[in-house]
Amino acid sequence: MPSTDTRQVSATDKFIGLAAGGFAFVGGAGIVVLMLITLVGVFWRYALNNPIFGIGDLSVMTLTIVAACAVAFGATKQAHVSVNIITIFFGRNVTRFTDAAMRLAAIFITGLAAYALFSKACGFEKACITENLSLEHRNFYRFLGLGMAFYMIVFATHLVIGLRCFNSVDPNEPDE
Repeated sequence: MPSTDTRQVSATDKFIGLAAGGFAFVGGAGIVVLMLITLVGVFWRYALNNPIFGIGDLSVMTLTIVAACAVAFGATKQAHVSVNIITIFFGRNVTRFTDAAMRLAAIFITGLAAYALFSKACGFEKACITENLSLEHRNFYRFLGLGMAFYMIVFATHLVIGLRCFNSVDPNEPDE
């Protein structure tokens, strides 16, 4: 019978996988919407010679959703850029400590980014609306903050797994 820790990590992995799938679905839908917005905008501008007022605002807001989903989904697939030089020179004896330090720092940074996006993203009131349609950025920033918070959860899970595999191979280390 698996231990409670193993079941908790497994349940967390399952949650992360389901949430990543949700982010992938929303991001994919956002890409389709962005493609349709671009297609309609180009058609109206060049075929009908009548540009649509505010179409750029819709593109920017849709792109914010796509970026949030890409950050969140990419976190689970190790799609973000990492430079793994320490392993080349020192091996697992050193990387078990540097990985833990990096993950703690990444948890702090992504948590700080999520906090800032949720609470302080707009700053000046006039900076919180789009240029033409006056769409409010706040909810889009919060969705981007949700993507960063999800990334923080992934880092925290990797930290726990890395500490549990401290004397063996860490399954979340990038491949060489």
